[in-house]
Parts: sequence; C-alpha cells; structure tokens
Amino acid sequence: MISLSCLLHFLNNGVGMPIETLNLALFSALNASTDAKPVMIHLAIFVANDLLYILLGLLVFLWCYGDLQLKERAFKAVALTAVSLLLGYLISMIYPHPRPFVMEVGRTLIEHQPTASFPSNHMLIFSTIALSYCFAGRKLAGGILLGLAFAVAWSRIYVGVHFPLDMLGAFILALFVNLIGFYLWQHYHQVFMQIALNIYRWVGKPLLDRGLIK
Repeated sequence: MISLSCLLHFLNNGVGMPIETLNLALFSALNASTDAKPVMIHLAIFVANDLLYILLGLLVFLWCYGDLQLKERAFKAVALTAVSLLLGYLISMIYPHPRPFVMEVGRTLIEHQPTASFPSNHMLIFSTIALSYCFAGRKLAGGILLGLAFAVAWSRIYVGVHFPLDMLGAFILALFVNLIGFYLWQHYHQVFMQIALNIYRWVGKPLLDRGLIK
C-alpha cells in the first residue's frame, strides 16, 4: 500500500519541488512499503511482468483471426508501438537516467537489468496501443487499455524498477506518436495495410491454405 506519511509529505510539499526531488517523492509514495501485503506484491508482479504477454497475444489473435477492420486496428497499434519504442530507445541513449535500484532507492521486488529507466518501455507499449484504439474511435477498448496502462505504470513503480516520471514521459511520447500516426494513417493506411497483408500472405501461406488462420 502507499505510505500515508509519504503521500502527505508529497501533497504538502510537492508544489515547487525540483523535478528530480518530486520524482523521488512520488516514487517513495508509490513503491512497495516494507509491510506490503503479499497479495499486493503478487498482483503488482503479475501486472508488471505478465500482462504484457496477454496484450501481445490478443493483438496476434486479432490479426490472425479477425476481419479486415480488426486486422487494420491491430496492425496500426503494433506499427505505432514500434515507432514509440524506437524513439524511446533514442531518448534513453541521450538521457540515460538510472533505475531506482541502481540509485539504491526504495524496494525492488523483481530482477531487472540496470538499463536506462526513462522512458518506460512497458508504459510505451500499453499507452501507445491504448491511444491507438482511442484515436481509431474504439472508445471502450481504448478506455480499458488505458486503464491497463495506468495499472502497469503503478505496478512498475511499486515493484521498484521505474520512477513516476518514466511513466509520464512514456505516455507523452505515446501521445505524440499517435497524433502524428493519426494524420499519416488517414492518408496512407491503404498502402501500409497492403504491404502488411502481402507479407502476411507470403509468410503465413501454409497456415492460410489449411484454414488455420485467416
């Protein structure tokens, strides 16, 4: 659970703090406390590690078994996510902010490589996909995915591998990519989809011929 004293400290003193001090204060409020309940720890670890695979599996399912509209939305989400991850990687090279456990801050509940912390790849993936569905007019799906994105953001901070500003930076980057992507998709979606479908038909021909995918 969030430490009440840390949260009150942030609410009382957050305004006017230097950005890194604010980042650390928020992290301290959200990171797992020493008396965290096991059920919360297990939930946070599941959301932080395993929810991503469920989401990616769902997108693969929609592409392999959905109609053309479902395929298009899934492909757009994945394509924009690839762009977000590339930009996120470049940002991390320019601004290699250390992770909390590298700075010996807070509790760390899962193993993680000491790679750059900012922006969060997990948040980039979830928020880019969620915003992609929102921009496509799928408000219910987009809203659910946004809820999952914020759950992932909480969990990655809770288990001690990210700071809050890693999540905010990832969300802003995802929004930027979706704004540009929305414009490009309106003008070039037919070209993008035709290329993707041609590759899919070529690579998946044995399974398509047997009717195992469509």
